[in-house]
Amino acid sequence: MDDDNLLDSHPDLMDPEWRKHARTDAWLGAKQDRKQFRRQQKRRVRKPRRRWWIFGVFVAILAVTTAAIVLVGRRPAPAAAPPNPTGVPQYARVDLARPYANTPADTWRKGLDGITETPAGSAEADAYAQVKRAISAARLDPAVLTGHDPKAFFALVAPDMRDQLTEVFGRKPAKGVASFDSYVTEIADGYHLLDAGPRTFGTLAAHPGAKPGELAVDAKYVVAYAFDNVHPEGLTSPGEIVSFLRVDETYIIRSGKTFAESSHGLWLGTGQSAFSSVGCAAAKDGYLAPGYANPPAGPGTGEDQDAPGYYDPKYPVPALDGCPA
Repeated sequence: MDDDNLLDSHPDLMDPEWRKHARTDAWLGAKQDRKQFRRQQKRRVRKPRRRWWIFGVFVAILAVTTAAIVLVGRRPAPAAAPPNPTGVPQYARVDLARPYANTPADTWRKGLDGITETPAGSAEADAYAQVKRAISAARLDPAVLTGHDPKAFFALVAPDMRDQLTEVFGRKPAKGVASFDSYVTEIADGYHLLDAGPRTFGTLAAHPGAKPGELAVDAKYVVAYAFDNVHPEGLTSPGEIVSFLRVDETYIIRSGKTFAESSHGLWLGTGQSAFSSVGCAAAKDGYLAPGYANPPAGPGTGEDQDAPGYYDPKYPVPALDGCPA
């Protein structure tokens, strides 16, 4: 008897109930296999879709980034910021051809042209002219700056005032005591100004004096001096070559019978001044030297803000001169 006949004649296979359950189990098993097959097919389909989704996001990000780079490249370069009117940067390029660049004096005018007057009549206009000549002789004239000769300045004041100045100029500079540096600017030996020349910024305002026959002129101004340097490549700030002198002073013109003939003319009244970015050792002796004359300083704080009164005459003169006491 062959094997097929044996299976067909098996008692279990001959039982109708058994055959019924066998067909049911076979159908359920096939159904479960089909479900599993469909799940596997779905997984196979989803994985490529996920990879395509990630690739699409990457392409979108790349496109946005490329567009941003192109737009930035087409955007015009920002305009150079104007100089800070209240400070000199601790770190900035130094150019001897443009020594005032990156300083408040970059926009100031050369010589006396930066000092303006308030509108006035003929008497005030004459007073302004006298005061300007005195400021030039005291702060701008090479004869006093480098020659240390105040004769031209002395010649502009009243005879009695000249006698007082002779006494003052004979004093040794000391803190709190008026000496020659209270009235004129003299460059320390060994230092030289650049051909760019000093620049000024300030105002003159006339008003009646305290006594009959007096006309007072309030002068509020700043003078910037640019110094030469044989090794500019070693400089890190324009403050090393540009020094500032801030002055508030009152000039008085006396005339008439109230005063003696020897008192007629220009007088120097009250005043105060302060230096910024100067050689401190020379300043103690009454002379002006550039900031690079000081010993090397340690790293700064990064602050470029100074007392605004150093550079803007509308503010009070600072009480400190930037040098240790």
